[in-house]
Amino acid sequence: MRAWRFSEFGDIHEKYALAEVERPLAGDGEVVIRLQVASLNPADRLLIEGLYPGAGELPLTVGRDGAGVIEDAGTSSRFSVGDEVMILRSDIGITRQGTLAEYVVAPESVVTRVPAGWSMAEAASAALVYLTAWKALVVQGNLREGESVLVTGATGGVGIAAVQLAKAMGATVLAMTRDAEKGDALRKLGADVIVDADTLTPAVQEHTKGGVDLVIEHLGGDALQQHIDVCGLNGRIMVIGLLAGRMSEVNLGPVLFKQVKIEGVHVGKFVPTQAQDAWRRIVETLDRAGARPLIAETFPMDQTLEAFDALRAGHLGKILVQVDSLKDA
Repeated sequence: MRAWRFSEFGDIHEKYALAEVERPLAGDGEVVIRLQVASLNPADRLLIEGLYPGAGELPLTVGRDGAGVIEDAGTSSRFSVGDEVMILRSDIGITRQGTLAEYVVAPESVVTRVPAGWSMAEAASAALVYLTAWKALVVQGNLREGESVLVTGATGGVGIAAVQLAKAMGATVLAMTRDAEKGDALRKLGADVIVDADTLTPAVQEHTKGGVDLVIEHLGGDALQQHIDVCGLNGRIMVIGLLAGRMSEVNLGPVLFKQVKIEGVHVGKFVPTQAQDAWRRIVETLDRAGARPLIAETFPMDQTLEAFDALRAGHLGKILVQVDSLKDA
């Protein structure tokens, strides 16, 4: 089968290559999936470059998200050959071989059927970013209808998912971006207010009742102080990214007197049963709102490196790879 593999860390254009490798076999409690579509995430590239912790034994195929059909399942499996399925959060693409390959072996516990009415492409693009957003908004953020949510880094995959989910749950959504064109797109996805660092404070004063209830924090670094300052009483800051830096020097006064909670969110701490339950609730929420994942562009399998370049360029929406060129995503 064809699979993208790297045998040592380094520049993706030098180290990641398409190769012919042996087709994998399923063990107990596992299924073999013939991939149709895979979705790229920034962490995939960072892992190849040696900048993401926890990589498994090399050579390794990255790719955490994907959808396809069951090729092989055990006699006691809840799946049958030909079932259309997708992969939820797991070690696939980190310590196990990932989805940028024609076949992948996955534990049944991290596999679920493609939701009714969803395309393979939509299913392939959704799991990691929506599970992360759900964990930040609901599991740890305890979002309630009528509250206000500030989504920093709103144009990224998790940011878009957070905007859609928060709006679907009845929140007032403030989405942060400096790109006016992307701001218009975010409004169509559900954002009530588009802000940047310069307009954030007056926008919060105008559109919230005493401050933001929940912040989905992609930035960290020096930006964190401003996000603390715009929180209301009992505000919650869910840290899911550190794009502005790992180190923050903050004034603890507002944290103390407004009782602001700052908490890290790591989707890798979801066990499979939690991920399955969260995914079911995510699909129900999106279906009620008539929302779907936003897809920017799909590349053929042999153009995976170009797909990674497009991901780095910052397109609004998910970048996909059509693994099986014989099928329509």
